[in-house]
Amino acid sequence: MNIALISGASRGIGLEFAKILDSYNLDELWLVCGQNTPSFEFKTPIRVFHTDLSEKSPFKKLKKALSDKNPTIKHLVCSAGVGFNGAFENLSEENIENTIIINCSALSLLTRIAIPYMSAGSKIIEIASGAGFSPQPDFAIYSASKSYVISFSRAIGHELSKKSISVTAVCPGPVDTDFFSNLENVKEYKKKHLISAKAVATGALKASEKGKRIYTPTFSIKLVHLASKVLPTSLILKFYK
Repeated sequence: MNIALISGASRGIGLEFAKILDSYNLDELWLVCGQNTPSFEFKTPIRVFHTDLSEKSPFKKLKKALSDKNPTIKHLVCSAGVGFNGAFENLSEENIENTIIINCSALSLLTRIAIPYMSAGSKIIEIASGAGFSPQPDFAIYSASKSYVISFSRAIGHELSKKSISVTAVCPGPVDTDFFSNLENVKEYKKKHLISAKAVATGALKASEKGKRIYTPTFSIKLVHLASKVLPTSLILKFYK
């Protein structure tokens, strides 16, 4: 049985991945969601795992289902994520913990759980962010967590290349989702560079099929990526003043 496993699948980027993968002739879509079930009528049979990713062991039911069914995971998409903007000293301890747990720990654990069920040609897509290319004041924990995702993806991509399993870190800028709209005091320049969740998912799957290690959906984020490589961090930080 060939499946796609997608976290954060109830809305936003994760839901758009699920919609596209619905046309990939897979046997089932396994969707890791919070409390909500996706409000979309899939052609492919779906299996929904309602999971609180901030829990210590959030994937018990998923692990049992994988052990029982022993599917081949053709596509793994780790799309679940959270973020809170504002000065670090003003963030609550809960917000800090949840960002690190969901963006880093849960993503890593889900990937580790999935790998034994993957084979040559399987694809892993980790949703990072253009914010992960350099530190961002007033978005410190989020940008640091996404730096982790980028570094993690590149490292395991090198390891898994021996098994012909590709890993792509997807690094968009601001995406037109509830995540972005719920942020407070967003800079005007970020609002001008919004991209749709569908565009991110569509481009990411194409990049994954090509085996790309890093995918930057827009020209502006490609420039940010380039700047992070050639400019000193101290100079980049001045941009945020």
